[in-house]
Order: sequence, then C-alpha cells, then structure tokens
Amino acid sequence: MKFDLVIRNGRLVDESGERSAAIGITDGQITAIGANLEEGDDEIDAAGRYVIPGGVDSHVHLGQLSSKGDLTADSFWTGSRSALHGGTTTVVPFAAQHRGMSIGAVFEDAMQRASAEMAVDYGMHLIVTDWNDSARAELASAAAAGLTAVKMYLTYERLKVEGDIALELMGAATAHGLPVMVHAELDDLVSQGRDAKLAAGEFGAMSHALSHSREAEWLGVTQAIELADRAGAKLYLAHISTPQAIEIAADARSSGVDVIAETCPHYLLLDESNYAAPIEDAAQFMCSPPLRSEADRQGLLEQLASDRVAIVSSDHSPYTADQKLPNGPSTKFTEAANGLPGIELRMSLLYTAAVTTGHIAMHDFVRLTAGAPARLCGIYPRKGSLAVDADADLLIWDERPWTVKWDQLHDDVGYT
Repeated sequence: MKFDLVIRNGRLVDESGERSAAIGITDGQITAIGANLEEGDDEIDAAGRYVIPGGVDSHVHLGQLSSKGDLTADSFWTGSRSALHGGTTTVVPFAAQHRGMSIGAVFEDAMQRASAEMAVDYGMHLIVTDWNDSARAELASAAAAGLTAVKMYLTYERLKVEGDIALELMGAATAHGLPVMVHAELDDLVSQGRDAKLAAGEFGAMSHALSHSREAEWLGVTQAIELADRAGAKLYLAHISTPQAIEIAADARSSGVDVIAETCPHYLLLDESNYAAPIEDAAQFMCSPPLRSEADRQGLLEQLASDRVAIVSSDHSPYTADQKLPNGPSTKFTEAANGLPGIELRMSLLYTAAVTTGHIAMHDFVRLTAGAPARLCGIYPRKGSLAVDADADLLIWDERPWTVKWDQLHDDVGYT
C-alpha cells in the first residue's frame, strides 16, 4: 500500500494504552498501523515522542455575544487558529439564542460564519434561553442540520431556563438525540449572594467568588440531575469546579442517570487567592463558577484518573482587558466580562498539571482531551482515536518544558 505520509518511531497512545508502531496516512485518513509499513511520499521520524489524536474541545465561546452585550475577543477564525497551535484540531462553539431571537436564525448564522472562518474541524452547540412554539419547530431543523448539543443555564436572569420549561426543553433535546449541557448553579443562592455584596458596598472580585458559592454549584448540579432524570436526558455538566459536585454526579450515574461531568484547566491550576487582589489585577481571573480553594483544586486533580471526570474542556471565554474593566479600577464585579481564555493552552496545561505530576497516565490524557469529547459530539472514532479509517488529526507531543508568554499565543485576548 502506498501512503502520502508515514509517521515512524512514535509511541502511539489512545484510550486503550500505548504501543510502538508506524502510522500510514492517505488522503487525510489513517489507512494503516503497523511495524513495517511501506515508504510514504513523506516521512516523519517521531523519535520516540508520543503520537496522539488531535484534541477535541467541546466547550468554547467564539464569535459570541454575551448576555451583557460583550462580543468575545476571539472570532471563529482567531479562536480556531489559536486552538490549532495548541494541538486542538476540532472545536465546538455555540450558536447563542438570546431572548426574542430565532433559534433557526442564530444557528444558521453561526454555521455560515464557521464555514467561512474555521481553521479546524468543528461542531456547533446551541444555547437556548427562549423556549417557545417557534423554537420547538426550529430545534428539529437544527438537529437535522448537525447540531451537537443544547445548552441551558440555571442562573443569570437573561439566560436562565427554569422549572417545567427546563424539563420540556430537556425532553425535546432528548427526542432529537441531543445531549443537554447545563451551567448548573442555583440561581436563588447566586442572586442572594450578589445582592448582599452589592448592598454592603463590597464590589471586588472576591465578592464575585463568594456570590457563586460552592453550595450554589452543588444544589445546581442536584437540580440539573433531577431534571435530566425526569426527562430521560443525557446530561453534560459544564465546568464543574468542586470535587463534591463531581461526586454528586458520580452517585447519580451509579443510580442510572445518564450524566457526565466536565472540568477545565483553570480549576486544576489556579485558586481563589487570585481574587484577593484589587479588581484591576483580579478581573482577568473572574469566571463562573469561580476559582475555588486549594483543597478543591487538589480534589479535582485526584478525581481525573477515574471516569468521574469525563472531559477537560477549555471553556474558552475570551474578553479583552477593557471588557474585563469597563470602568477601570472602579469596575464592580457585576460589570466585568466573565470568563477566561484557554483554547490554545488547554492541552499543555492539563499535561503539566496532571500527567507530569502523576495524577493521570497518558491514555487518560487522551480520553479527557479527545476521546470522550468526540463521543459526546457523535464523532468518535472518526475523531479522538488512533484507528484505521479515522481522520489523521494527529499530534506529535514534545514533552520539553516551555514558558508561556501572552505575546507568543495566537488568540486576540492580549493576556493569559
């Protein structure tokens, strides 16, 4: 068999483990894996380095308008370019429906922009905030056109979906074979905490963290699980920040609920001490859920090797320094754009935090960054695997350490 490219002398790693073999590639697909492949038109000597599937990031915000009216700093083009430089070859951003918008219109617009701009392969999730008769019909069309998941929020006044409406939305997504991603924080606790801090004149970043309490996450996760159980939905818990919430999800799964949990590199590497600084320094660390305690960080790391954590995504939510501080040092925590960048560094940061420290093996790394998110989006084993007939989206992993510098990254954020 003749190959366009052969990668030799690599340590091939997928979810099943490690093996030594060559990979033959033809027309962008893996066409052979073995020890003695014929010569290719081009050859790469991996020289004993890991060869792994390209990353699949199933939770990124690109070219998206927030509920506050802030447009993400990264477009589909700049965000996907940044992802590719970091080893992610498939991304899944959102078509975001805000109140009064048509699901069909926002999904079509996002897909058209993605087709024109993306530097990598992509899927498309849909944020639903306004569930009505027209949305019901339009969801069916979006599902038929390749929609990968529906996302709903349990908090934020302009985004949240509650009660029977949330239950009906989950049921509709399930009827179309779509998983339901949920931002799971209990709105009553978040709102009460926020209002109390504002009334007390406590406007700094730590007030943001205290408003989005651990209890709000635990109760939000419990609420999402109860809804999913009633709807028979496949539940995808986004950006979990505490080990207790991971345990709640694991207990529900052992009881028969179809639920998986995601966390993100910032919860594995950073902690809430960053919020003690003045807001002009701390705003760049503000995200929801917020960074947690050092004990929470360590607890999440310890859970990575089990199937309790299914996915590590970036939750890339990029905003510039001006968007983070619209009123300079007088910015209140409720005014700052909310989210962290991470699309380019997701894989390197997880490798540093979890593989080099012995918390996970390399096959776990592949599962968390590629295999499991590909399964979620219905594209496994074409993506996220080392298998004959899979797309040849491959990484040759260089283990040598390097120093992160914001001006060497490829996003449009301006800091890291």
